[in-house]
Amino acid sequence: MPEERKPVENPVLVDAMATFKLDLTNREHEIAFLKAAVEARYLLPAQVQPDPDAQPDEDGKTRARIAFQIMTNQKGEQFMPVFTDEVELKKARNFQPGERVQIAVMTFQDIFNFIKSNEPIRGVVINPSGSALCLIRQQVIAIAENDFDIDKLMERAAAAAAARAQQQAVNMVGPEAQQQREMERAAQQQAFQQDAIRQAMAKMEADKAAAEEAPDADDVITDDLLDQIKAVLKKQKTVKKAYIHPEVENGEQYLLIALEADESADIESISAQIAKDCSDYSDLPFDCVAASSIRAKELVANEKPFYEKKRFGLF
Repeated sequence: MPEERKPVENPVLVDAMATFKLDLTNREHEIAFLKAAVEARYLLPAQVQPDPDAQPDEDGKTRARIAFQIMTNQKGEQFMPVFTDEVELKKARNFQPGERVQIAVMTFQDIFNFIKSNEPIRGVVINPSGSALCLIRQQVIAIAENDFDIDKLMERAAAAAAARAQQQAVNMVGPEAQQQREMERAAQQQAFQQDAIRQAMAKMEADKAAAEEAPDADDVITDDLLDQIKAVLKKQKTVKKAYIHPEVENGEQYLLIALEADESADIESISAQIAKDCSDYSDLPFDCVAASSIRAKELVANEKPFYEKKRFGLF
């Protein structure tokens, strides 16, 4: 398949994001995330709008312009949403009927070029309706200034820390000393940017957790509901185990169901059947995913299955 026609999928980046979110202070995980982010290709929704300044051509057609979607936080700061794959993109689609929408594919360097030429954009948010990790403007620019080489970026940040300690012990004079101090100040600024990035990510996660607190499982997952879901799953020969937990995304509550099933299992069809047969037992919508998926990673690790297919025979 030609490169330009390949579907945009970034399993390395998605996994690195999930791992980094478990501990935002882990430098090794941060480096793995940044390296994957630089290598990835992204999907960006864009609206096709008529250009009011354009004159019709010979055929009477008017040139259109492309406007990328922009997110605004509570402080009024603007961020650019980007997506790792079609699944994440579909979560955030909120276009109005009649809107002309295109999906652009951009590299990290393309994103840097856009941010650099648009001063109000304070950064990008990867998968805003999913893992939602933010790269602030200073970080994107710092990565570009280091030739998109994350190892080089981190080496300079480490050098800044060493320079700060050395500067306190050495009293330098003359032109060479001035040049050395300027280099140290630049390195210190880069280290400061890295600290600011981690703090911004940590705050973003804290704010998101506060705004999207999931309901208590005992309040929304009743025995009657579980019995009804089990009745559906018993008819599915491909499903071996199932896990369930209430979740919240973008302020919307739902029940996440992780299915451990054969590769031939049609999870989308099973999800539709659960929604049809169990809607009278819950006010929340259902979302079924494979137990091996990133979204189910924490659920499967921390919860016991509420359903296991019985095995017949002698043991």
